Amino acid sequence: MRPVFLLLAAALLTSTLALSSTGVAQTTPPGNAVALPPALKAAVASGHGDAVKQAIAILAGNNVQQEAQLLVAVIQAAERLLATNPQGAVDVAAAAVATIGVANSQQAVQPQTSIVLTTAARIFVNPTAEQAVPTGTAQLALATVQTAVATGNSTLTGSIAASAVSSAEKTLAASPSAAMTLASAAVDAVNTAKVLQQAPASSLQVAVTAARIMVTPEAQQASPTGVATMAISTAQIATTPSVYQTSPSSALSVMAGAYSAANSQVVTAAMATVTASVRTTLQGAEQTPTLVSANPNNSAAINTILATKPPDVQSLPQTSQGQQQQQQHQERQQERQSMPFLNGDNKLFIGSPS
Repeated sequence: MRPVFLLLAAALLTSTLALSSTGVAQTTPPGNAVALPPALKAAVASGHGDAVKQAIAILAGNNVQQEAQLLVAVIQAAERLLATNPQGAVDVAAAAVATIGVANSQQAVQPQTSIVLTTAARIFVNPTAEQAVPTGTAQLALATVQTAVATGNSTLTGSIAASAVSSAEKTLAASPSAAMTLASAAVDAVNTAKVLQQAPASSLQVAVTAARIMVTPEAQQASPTGVATMAISTAQIATTPSVYQTSPSSALSVMAGAYSAANSQVVTAAMATVTASVRTTLQGAEQTPTLVSANPNNSAAINTILATKPPDVQSLPQTSQGQQQQQQHQERQQERQSMPFLNGDNKLFIGSPS
């Protein structure tokens, strides 16, 4: 079926090549949105990502601005396609994101690139897409994060990373490995000096969600080294003054999660230095002037975290699905009881990332 469609698409493209720069501009409706030329409209309707890429390449030629306009039209069409063809919508969105190249980081087309990526994020967090195409949405989220990082736009990167880690948390039960890959990419995306400074609220949101992921048995079994690295990174994020000041209580919950994960037998077996690394980061934050200024109880709170012995997360036994779910529920309850900052029992700290 696909070869037949591609032949049809090629024929349509040939007939619409006259709609290059001038032709596409003539189809532009009010609001700077670009109407899809016939060949591209057919490619999008088919849900075939390869056909979409081919159509864009031929219609745009080497015109970066024209390509950016077409990508906006394609991603918006993909979002509309969600209701009737989730698989096709995700594939088309993935094609649009993949088409964004280095050239699209140019100042002239940054607004269009931002629209493409933020719309892609709305698609991969959409419940319809997540339920119908869980693997595809995870792959789309990963590609969107990586592309956002390449733009160098800190605000955009933080926002996309926050959406991606949220998607990772929802993917955790079905595919712990995919969830960890995506969550790690989101954490890495925000854990840079520029993003932490310019997008602190989004960075904290990423760390908070990542902390919930990395303390679970599923995540630790799927990627113990990944959890170790994430524990180190999230501790660094939470103790960054610009991030901590956004919401001390949320930052402390991240520290508690990082320290809990760093003490897991499964995690320390994969990276023996993780406990010492996280502890050193937290100890260094105890007396940091900017953190104490934002929260006079900072030192006491961190001391409480360091004094708490988190439960060890053992290997998941080979049991029936019902027994395994019950055991995982009990383990999560134990984790919450041992980490007051994660369950909201400590009344000294209130607030959440904006």
